[in-house]
Amino acid sequence: MSLTFAEEQVSDCWDDVLALATQHWAGTQSYRRHEPFRPSRQRYEACNQTGFLILLTARDHARLVGYLALYLTASMHSQLPMAVEDTFFLHPDYRGGRNALRFIRYMEALCRARGIHELLFSCEIDNQSGIHGLLKLLDYQPVIVQYAKALQAAVVERHVHIGADSPTTDVVEVHVGPTPAQI
Repeated sequence: MSLTFAEEQVSDCWDDVLALATQHWAGTQSYRRHEPFRPSRQRYEACNQTGFLILLTARDHARLVGYLALYLTASMHSQLPMAVEDTFFLHPDYRGGRNALRFIRYMEALCRARGIHELLFSCEIDNQSGIHGLLKLLDYQPVIVQYAKALQAAVVERHVHIGADSPTTDVVEVHVGPTPAQI
């Protein structure tokens, strides 16, 4: 199976990406597993429109089977252009063979053509998909250890609506931390 890689606009493929991203999030084993999954289309599109975020896709004919999103920026310290991976997912049915390798090489070639000086790629410590070995094969080096600490627990509020026939719980809101008005 030969995949086609391309740069696409978030606005053109959001629904397809969201379907895969939902599967991706469900497979997260530890890091951020406790957080709700609610990506903002508006934020992704805004970042994409300004050129801060680029979205690369992998397709088997018309079917989206993978995506890779990068933030493009200049280092605050050196002012050299860099790309920081936001998310990378390849459907499990397409992880065999050289698909992931070809996808990352496509991303590297695109970044070279844009004058990117350095790529930063992250993956969870417990990720068992083989990405750690693939990145090492491609000469990526672990350079930092990033620590995370949740400062606010996720709070789920359920709103019960009393209907004419029976009460129903049909609205769920998730708040993480204080609201902007509380800061």
